Amino acid sequence: MNRAQPAPSAVVVGGGILGSLSALALSRLGIDTRWVGPREPAQRDDAAQARAYALAPSTVRLLERLGVWGHLIDTAQPVVRMEISQVAPRARFDVLAADLGEPALAQMVVHADLMAACEATVEAGVSGLQRTEAPLAESDLIGFRDNLAHRPLGASLVVAADGAQSVLRRRSGLLWSRRDYGQQAVVAAFRTEQPHGGVACQWFGPAGILALLPLRDPQVVSMVFSVGHATAATLMAASPQDLAARIGSESGHRFGELQALSEPTAVPLVMIAVNRMVAGRMALVGDAGHTVHPLAGLGLNLGMQDLLALEAQLLAAQTTQGVKGFDPGAGRILRAYACNRAVAVPTVQWGLDALYRFMSSSLPGLPAARAWGMQAIHSLKGST
Repeated sequence: MNRAQPAPSAVVVGGGILGSLSALALSRLGIDTRWVGPREPAQRDDAAQARAYALAPSTVRLLERLGVWGHLIDTAQPVVRMEISQVAPRARFDVLAADLGEPALAQMVVHADLMAACEATVEAGVSGLQRTEAPLAESDLIGFRDNLAHRPLGASLVVAADGAQSVLRRRSGLLWSRRDYGQQAVVAAFRTEQPHGGVACQWFGPAGILALLPLRDPQVVSMVFSVGHATAATLMAASPQDLAARIGSESGHRFGELQALSEPTAVPLVMIAVNRMVAGRMALVGDAGHTVHPLAGLGLNLGMQDLLALEAQLLAAQTTQGVKGFDPGAGRILRAYACNRAVAVPTVQWGLDALYRFMSSSLPGLPAARAWGMQAIHSLKGST
């Protein structure tokens, strides 16, 4: 006599953006889902609240489908043109949304607004989704690694969306590496003298890689400046006036004079890579499985692609087995997900790593060839 199959269920661990979206996606597939997602503090240690994301069209479509985009539409800023420049020798590569037949190359949103939209969607009520705001306790993780092939955390499927310092990744026994770029990303917001017009700009210069990204206010931009530790310390210690003057100079006063609107924050830049995005019945998504250099703004979008790939495998299994008859943590589902990400993730990670080193190199002859690098950056953006 066949034993009854346990009811399909999933546990999503991680209180951030990928955690909330993973919980929404699984529950909308009819999977009973528990989201272990403590609310983010008002000020995170990595100052992520002020970070701006360039959401790729595929990411926006996912947010629309999950019911999140409606909470964001009044705060998002479409990017209609990208200007990618190198400082010496001078060169520029422009990409226009109109040339690609798109209404926008990306949508700029601030982390705090995106997180608030995710929370609002969950709070509006989603069938089959339960929220646990308390973090996992040490007692919850006893025997976690040994139980990965069975029902880890009491679920058929565990989705680890608990960030770059992922506890679940560390407890699973997966092999992973950490590559330090010797840089920090310094983030701040500025008011511009001239309207930004929905233009995103990036400069490769001697000091580092500077990006000014348009926000919803027509005269406010978000800065991400990837620089060495010494330069980061100088920027962090500068007065608001000196910081604005420095960034104005580094950007060639593209938007006129600048006025600092926030104190700068900085986070070290590292690349985290895992040998496999799956361990037993656990799948990694987002920063739990990978981090990348921010030069192309692909970090969050790459995590969204993880979620889309996992969702696609679950949906395919449902199509053949029925919503009530399938096991969301079945080996064939997670093997297919792992195979998909085993190609896609390293392609982006090592592609960006190579581009960073190529664009930052001072070897003779390379500066003149960087137009290729700038076009490659756009190609990688388009891949998400």
